[in-house]
Amino acid sequence: MPNPNALVDFLAPAPLEERGRAAGTKYVSVAFQAGRSAQLDITKPHARVWASVLESMRLANAPVYVEIDPVANEITNLLIPLSVGVESIKPLRRDVEVELVISHAKHFLRRANPDFDQLLQTLEHARVNKTLVAVTETADHDIIDVRPLPGASITAREGEPEAGRRPSPPVSVTLAQAQQMFDLVSPKVCCPASAAAPCIPFNYPDDGCWGRAHEMCRLMIAAGVTPNKVWIFGNLRAASQNNPNCQVFWGWHVAPTLSVGGQTYVIDPSLFNGPVTQATWAGVQGDPSPTLIPSPASTFWRNQNPSSAITDPAYTQTNNVLTTYRNALRVRSVGPSGPPPYPNCIPGRPGVQFIGLVAGGATQRWFTFNWPANWHVLWTIMPLTTCSGAPQLKWTTQVERASPTAVTYWIVVTNLTSNAVRFEGRYDILSR
Repeated sequence: MPNPNALVDFLAPAPLEERGRAAGTKYVSVAFQAGRSAQLDITKPHARVWASVLESMRLANAPVYVEIDPVANEITNLLIPLSVGVESIKPLRRDVEVELVISHAKHFLRRANPDFDQLLQTLEHARVNKTLVAVTETADHDIIDVRPLPGASITAREGEPEAGRRPSPPVSVTLAQAQQMFDLVSPKVCCPASAAAPCIPFNYPDDGCWGRAHEMCRLMIAAGVTPNKVWIFGNLRAASQNNPNCQVFWGWHVAPTLSVGGQTYVIDPSLFNGPVTQATWAGVQGDPSPTLIPSPASTFWRNQNPSSAITDPAYTQTNNVLTTYRNALRVRSVGPSGPPPYPNCIPGRPGVQFIGLVAGGATQRWFTFNWPANWHVLWTIMPLTTCSGAPQLKWTTQVERASPTAVTYWIVVTNLTSNAVRFEGRYDILSR
């Protein structure tokens, strides 16, 4: 049977801040439309982010998944359900792969789940009847909960059929202009634990590419450039420093394109640090024989069947997609894995001694020992967690003469922000 302590529901109309908290208590009350209420302990590091995420989902009228301690009536887990249709259910050796609409991630229902049969039946019902369901999954995209969304139908989605479905005539730009467009969109990356509009969650690569691509096209068009898009379909797998498992699995992916001297270049900050050729872009996604389909920038979503293509001229769905995955990024960033990038995914390189994580508002000390005392070593603390707008870290370096020939460096790092920041401890040997 489903987790008796789990609740999937919409938030009640009143904003969380209006509920406040009782004098002298550490709890904020969270009310749900079905009548249930629970509380958040705002003294816990994650709780303020959870409260902000819940308020965002209330404003978006999106369902939430929470687990509630039955004794303390405290919310102990928060996840972001996907409001989706079910396109297909594919049996694997033991488990089931589920294609959701709209989602480009690979989703799995594991036979080891004690609710496997019930969840599979609910998914199959949604597939046959073309109804929407709220699908909740783990960070590894293992489905743990499926609930019908009453009265919701796939055909009720916003959007217009894409007419023509042919890319716009290529308007060639220079490689320097393509770089300018990349530099226009890539700084919009979200600060992980406080992701908010208008940022683009490039650092949540798991899902949501169609929303990111549509927003990037909007920005390029506003800058006077005419982009198209390219869709790739296949058994895709891409390396990523922004997923705790160092890779993501997709059934398809999409990004904007520009014509550079008659060659197609792709703008995709979720995979690259600059514009790349379409062949390079496709080549890092793990399928040696993918299907690539061009489209105009106006195509918001499509599958390999051209009649499926829809548009989002008012960017309503785009904003909903971006909100969903901003919130997913925020929840992940205050979870056990912390904010991206993830140190196990970052290859070691000369000049980096260690990677650290310091909590919001905290000061923490690291040490590194057995350095020759006759060396002149300079230490630099470089944030890896992208958050523009203000300084994130400051540090001091202290030295211990541990022996006649060796020293220990003590590096004290202070986080100037309210959110956890991951960083590199870099060194440079100025003289020996």
